[in-house]
Amino acid sequence: MTDDAHTHPRSGGRLDPMQLAFWAAVALGVAAAGVAITSGPSVGQAGAILLLLVVATGMVLFLWMSRGAGKRFGPFPERGAIAAAAFASGRTDFAMIDALDEAALITDRSLSPICANAAYISMSENAGMLGESDRPPAMSRLFGADPMLSAPMFRLSKAAGAGQGRREELPATGVLSQGMRPVRYEASVGPMAGGQVLWRLRELGAAADEAVSHDARNLFLDDAPVGFFAARPDGAIIYMNRALRSVLGVGDDPAQLRLKDIVREDPARLLRRDRRGFGPTRMRLTLRGRDGIETQATSLTFWPSGDGDGAARTLVFFTEAENPEAAPAPMRVEAVAADGVFAQAPFGAAVLDCTDPASAALLDSNAALMEMTQGRATPGAPFADLFDASEGPNALAQRLRGIVNEPAELMLATQPPTAAHVHFARGADGRGLAYLLNVSQQRELETRLAQSEKMREIGELAAGVAHDFNNLLTVVMQTCSYLLRRHPVGDADYPMLREISDHATTAKELSEMLRAYARQQTFAREVFEVGDFIGARQELIRRVMGDAIKFEIRHGRDLPFVKVDKTQLERVIVNLATNARDAMIPAGGKMPKDGRLTIRTSRVTAEDARAWGHNPIEDGAYTLIEVEDTGSGIKPEHAAKIFRPYHSTKEAGKGTGLGLATSYGIIKQSGGYIFFDTKLGRGTTFRIFLPAYEPTPEELNEIAERERALIAPPAKDVAGRGKILFVEDQTAVRRSIVRNLKECGYEVEEAENGEDALEVMKAKPGGFDIIISDVSMPIMTGPEMLQEAGPEMIGGAKVLFLSGYAPESFSSMLEEYPVHYMSKPVTMEQLVGRVKELLAA
Repeated sequence: MTDDAHTHPRSGGRLDPMQLAFWAAVALGVAAAGVAITSGPSVGQAGAILLLLVVATGMVLFLWMSRGAGKRFGPFPERGAIAAAAFASGRTDFAMIDALDEAALITDRSLSPICANAAYISMSENAGMLGESDRPPAMSRLFGADPMLSAPMFRLSKAAGAGQGRREELPATGVLSQGMRPVRYEASVGPMAGGQVLWRLRELGAAADEAVSHDARNLFLDDAPVGFFAARPDGAIIYMNRALRSVLGVGDDPAQLRLKDIVREDPARLLRRDRRGFGPTRMRLTLRGRDGIETQATSLTFWPSGDGDGAARTLVFFTEAENPEAAPAPMRVEAVAADGVFAQAPFGAAVLDCTDPASAALLDSNAALMEMTQGRATPGAPFADLFDASEGPNALAQRLRGIVNEPAELMLATQPPTAAHVHFARGADGRGLAYLLNVSQQRELETRLAQSEKMREIGELAAGVAHDFNNLLTVVMQTCSYLLRRHPVGDADYPMLREISDHATTAKELSEMLRAYARQQTFAREVFEVGDFIGARQELIRRVMGDAIKFEIRHGRDLPFVKVDKTQLERVIVNLATNARDAMIPAGGKMPKDGRLTIRTSRVTAEDARAWGHNPIEDGAYTLIEVEDTGSGIKPEHAAKIFRPYHSTKEAGKGTGLGLATSYGIIKQSGGYIFFDTKLGRGTTFRIFLPAYEPTPEELNEIAERERALIAPPAKDVAGRGKILFVEDQTAVRRSIVRNLKECGYEVEEAENGEDALEVMKAKPGGFDIIISDVSMPIMTGPEMLQEAGPEMIGGAKVLFLSGYAPESFSSMLEEYPVHYMSKPVTMEQLVGRVKELLAA
């Protein structure tokens, strides 16, 4: 920028204060002369002197107007005009800075700008900090307002005032961005002849990351009270701090070491980067020292922002017995910001001006601490101000002094407050070093694990209760069916018996929800195509939705087969449709006029699921079922808990809180995944991913036969003939079912457990048409009885298992043996209908 680049202010603007004083002095002189002339005798010799002053003032004024600044700026120049001219004049004395490629500024020792080059003027103008006189701001004023830059600017200003040279690497922040790309700079100060200071701002390239200071690295990381190392993706270790070297017994130069030399686990697993962006990788490690001693530890692996050097930074936490005592090393504050490893360290670090943490002030801090404290860790700030003082300043001071002897967990004064593990070390020059580790994520993980364990115990309790409850319900439903046959429609007792039967059915549905949540249902998996399955149930779904809501099904092409339990999948679809209907009903309770439910099916892959943001999901092909509504959407406070049991978004008394938890359990037990997307006011889409299944030729034949058999529903006539062996350990259940089977015309023999049933089959080998047995029984279970009996005793009999609760392993047994399954509780009509179906097959 040259002098000609500036247009000088014209006359007639606001007066400069110095010019205002000048003209006031002229007016005062003229007034004094007037007094001297008009009152000559009375003023005497003083009048002559005043007259001479007036003549001298007139001569100065004449020179100002004809040849001086008055000719250049006019009698009334604008404010700042003369200062701008002086600044422009001063720049000609330092024209060499215009030849510099980087932004440059020259100041005096008091940091007042003398001149700047075009690059610096442009940067100041872009930041909106160029004054009326075009005088650029000091660099500390230009960048000091940013919390990430205030610390290095403070150190540079201090060095400039002392006439010393200094360099600082500035972190990339919004102040230093170019367009949308953050830029990193190196700022430097250096003394010049005449007491001036040269400030320079140089943009850094990728090579700047390699110019780290080995001394500063030793200063900060070697003294850290935790292990720390940096390793490249190929396992080569490029740095290891003294604490970890002490545990492993290695020398000061670990450059020849690789990860496989110091950890027993797979190094690739330790360095596996989380591509989903979910933060650091945590794992348990077994460290191997050179003396053969193994040490248990926990690691947290981070990656620096941007490309950097490609090396992962790993923190290693030892137990208290294994934590090495690192001797304090001499500290040099000047080396603080020169170390790239320290700047990117995944824990907070601070330099204090004394060894009393309660009264110390911050001299320096790294970026991690600035982020942890939400910008509070600025130079000069009291160290105690970083922490929550809700218990009172005296209590906080006592806890801070306690960290000198033993690390402690303190709450940071952030919003919301976060927990930090604080370590303290004394420097050799009377200063203190503080290290802060954010443990909020660890506390959250511990809470989640405790919650998960509690929910697992609830699930086991629910499954046990469901088993006993189903046996009771079986007795109620069987007895009710028996009485309904004796009291048909029109009988005075029929309405009450019908009400008992309906409530027993409702109780059965609740029991099935509990079992599904506990993932302890027995699945009778079938191979089928989802499009036909949903098409056959569209009338059922339409009845659930009602006439006011539009319902649409869209099937994709080339849908793969799936192998899941049809009954359980139907329960999931109906449950999602019911929830969608309720979400489309406004607060007034009236059915909506424009509500729409859409069910779509398609063939997708795991990559498609990840494109929607659904993770984790295993690779492979899937059948996708989408259930989309135009309801109110799910509020953010409910979204994170939507699949938790007993969490309902409906009004009190209008939901069990088990619907979505049940659906989640069914899909997970089927080997699939369920996710959702939601937008407030626009609706929700649930996506079910069921693994694609390649059926065998035999299964394809079964599918064809099943489709040919889809004719009329089973007859309501329950009468039949055949020999049945019924095995059940619960007396009430056994008696009620045997009574009903005999009532329907079947010959029934009963057994109390598996051993009794074997005795009966030994006496009559192959003498039964169908064997009906409970699964879980004392002495011998139903499956054990089946294996013990073998084909010789069973003969050509069909086998039907009944159970209110069965181990998950029984689901796979249904695929290995020609057996059939029904879930308790069952009505007489359901049981007899299945018996007739099996006998007719």
